[in-house]
Amino acid sequence: MEWRSHRNTGMRWLRRALITLFATYALYLVAGNAFLNTPLGARALNAKPERFQMHWSSGFTWWPGQLSLRDVAFQGQARRLAWEARATRLEGRIALWPLLSRRLHVIGVEADEVEGGVRRVAQDLAAPPARAGGWELQFDRIASRSVRRTYFDGLVLEGDGAVQVGFYKQLRGGPMALMPSIARFRQARLAYGGAELVREADAQVRFAMDRHRPEEAAGIDKLLKTELAVALKGKTSGVDIAVGPDGAAGLRLVPGTGTADLDVVFARGRLTPGSRLGWSMPLGGHDATGTARRDALGLALAVDRDIVVKATMPRRDDGRISLDADLILRGNDVPLRRLASLLPRASGHVVGDWHFSSLRWLSDMVAQAGWLSFDGAGDVHADVRVVGGRLAAGSRIAVPAVDAVAHVMGHRVRGRGRAELQLDAGAQDQRVPRLQVVMEHFEVASSKAPAAVYVQGHDLRLSVNAAGDHARLRDTLEARVTFAGARVPDLRVYNALLPSAQMRFDGGAGTLSGDLSLDAAGEVGHGTLRVAGRGARMHLAGMQLRGDIDLDLKLRRANLKQRAFVADGSTLRLGNIGFTEPGGESRRGWWARIRLDRARLDVGSPVSAGGGADVTMRDVGFLLALFSRQKEYPAWVYRLVDAGQAQVRGRVHWRGDTLVLDRMRAVNDRYEVLARLRLQGARRHGDLYARWRALSLGVEMSGTQRRFHLVGAKTWYDRRPHYLR
Repeated sequence: MEWRSHRNTGMRWLRRALITLFATYALYLVAGNAFLNTPLGARALNAKPERFQMHWSSGFTWWPGQLSLRDVAFQGQARRLAWEARATRLEGRIALWPLLSRRLHVIGVEADEVEGGVRRVAQDLAAPPARAGGWELQFDRIASRSVRRTYFDGLVLEGDGAVQVGFYKQLRGGPMALMPSIARFRQARLAYGGAELVREADAQVRFAMDRHRPEEAAGIDKLLKTELAVALKGKTSGVDIAVGPDGAAGLRLVPGTGTADLDVVFARGRLTPGSRLGWSMPLGGHDATGTARRDALGLALAVDRDIVVKATMPRRDDGRISLDADLILRGNDVPLRRLASLLPRASGHVVGDWHFSSLRWLSDMVAQAGWLSFDGAGDVHADVRVVGGRLAAGSRIAVPAVDAVAHVMGHRVRGRGRAELQLDAGAQDQRVPRLQVVMEHFEVASSKAPAAVYVQGHDLRLSVNAAGDHARLRDTLEARVTFAGARVPDLRVYNALLPSAQMRFDGGAGTLSGDLSLDAAGEVGHGTLRVAGRGARMHLAGMQLRGDIDLDLKLRRANLKQRAFVADGSTLRLGNIGFTEPGGESRRGWWARIRLDRARLDVGSPVSAGGGADVTMRDVGFLLALFSRQKEYPAWVYRLVDAGQAQVRGRVHWRGDTLVLDRMRAVNDRYEVLARLRLQGARRHGDLYARWRALSLGVEMSGTQRRFHLVGAKTWYDRRPHYLR
């Protein structure tokens, strides 16, 4: 009986335990499924919707820690990356005991018909400040055998995919890790911007990320903690290289069949040896005969200790775009922030044609010539050798059409033409850039008023040899500019260089030619300038002249700071000159040839010039007219004019509005004329001595007054002071 009593008691406890268990289970079923199928669950999970949201149409849980959801959608944002994911079914298992220690341990998740991706957004969502005690999230395995579509911005991958991912993350700024994971796609299609890039592709991606805290690796630096292996084989589309109306080149995907074959392993900032890539895309369109093109754009990469890159782009029919590059990048590190840091590691050979929206970079190739610049869009043909990221000797760059501007001695020379740059080998492994520029059309204006053009010409040639470094520019840069027959519509533009009150152009057109050497500052070192005018109208010492002028300046720099030049050997030819004397008498057919010695020209402010002059002139009529009217002279004086051509020797100087002639001596076997003249503004002073056979005369000029010395003229003249030392 006692045994039966104990048995009944045990049965009652068992029944109670089972009832409690079933009641608890029933309560869990009711509460758990109510949580999944009422707004309560969504509100609990979506407390911060700007960072994370999760929604589903229905759910079911039949055991604690086990759940199943239908039509699941996730979305969220981290900094400037917004992400989303969708699945038709999601089943998972959660370990319950770790929840007591603020740890969400998801043992496994299975998802069906998965789609999702990442896109960049403008608004930055900064991470909250780090705090201790954050929940730990550990997902051992998230898997799907039916990934259909994924994307990153405009890059979309579609196909039959499978993925298995695991990760760990502690909230509130704690560490994170990405466990070894894998994704596979079969018969996949990769598109960009809606255009097919690769089709019928088999791809496999393996990836993992070391455990680290945010302060140890943020943003793109997380790749330094990442291992990534990508293998892909498929068929690529074709590509058409289009050149727009503005000359800008662009690539457009078109139907075609090329190949993609890559097996690349990236490990913590480096490509591992054995990585390779082969990519070819047939070119669309037709050649000049209408035949479909059969060539292809190609890219090949192979990694050992270094990275070997080969790229080819066949030449277009118009010759504007092509590429044939064979480069070695030293080492196998991959720059994460500045791709330009690859340049110092590059060596090899590149041949190609390309269109650049700006050619300003060409100026940097001859940076020593800071006065020379290039601008505008244009095509470039390059055949260059690269050593350590720098163009090496033997490189050549040709630009068939470019806008060039040169600032020379305060003048702005602008033109359209062609340029060719060649790098030669110099001493101590230095490069010697040799630039040749031909301006087919050019114009010259003041640097201070570039809109006021006063010279127009054709075929200006500029050569620059820029060896050495910036510390020795003036010793190493050699530049030369040559041009001939440039049109000067109005010779009055040169009045700024003349003492205009005494000597100036009043009208007429002419030509300008030059052959000048320049330094690093665009200053003239030496050379020649020639100004020629036909039928030019001139004003000289109060008289109006008309005729032909030909000035040939030979310059050699004497003082850079003061822009001073030695002008020895310069010549001035005046021909077919007609002039009107102060008394109204006119002359025709006069000429003179002037040669300067010990001459100096300062083109500072004010302009000044001076030196000795040897003059051969038709007669001394012009010299006599400078001092008095013809009717005021004794009759015998103008017999000097008929006495044949004269040889004149003297000195000349002008500065500002002052013109001085001194020690002027004209002689032949029948007469002698001596003169000195000073013209300053409206003031005129001078002395003249004339002798013909036994007759002589002296003329003293002061303003409008004339005083004639008929007795002792030579003695009087010799006692008068010289104007120039």
